[in-house]
Amino acid sequence: MVFLSNPELSKWKVFIKEIPNIGMCTFGFLLTFLGIILQGGSKTIEWMKSREILFQRFISFNKRIVILSIVLSVYAYFLAYFNFEWIGECFVNCTCLFEIITKTLISVFALFSVWFLYDTMYFIKIFYLLIKKN
Repeated sequence: MVFLSNPELSKWKVFIKEIPNIGMCTFGFLLTFLGIILQGGSKTIEWMKSREILFQRFISFNKRIVILSIVLSVYAYFLAYFNFEWIGECFVNCTCLFEIITKTLISVFALFSVWFLYDTMYFIKIFYLLIKKN
């Protein structure tokens, strides 16, 4: 859908340049949440720890979001500071190649951003359910 809406790298650059900061802050935030949960002593956390498969899924979910935040941050840094103009210069007769590549890269970036935002919000919801006193 984003690809069809004609994304342009120049319009996304300001947003893309801020994503590494957001991603790295979220990285630390999620690892702090994980530490709180591992050290927590509420009934819900103890129950979850006693269910090994459930607890391993939770740890894997946190790990996935942390890795996604790093990947998204590196990808955003690449998009923001890489000079894509050389593609158009190398293929003088094919300026459409430059457009296709940049639109695809921005679309993938948008997909990763939405996935990251959704998973982060879902993890925060789970976190608050776990620390809630019963």
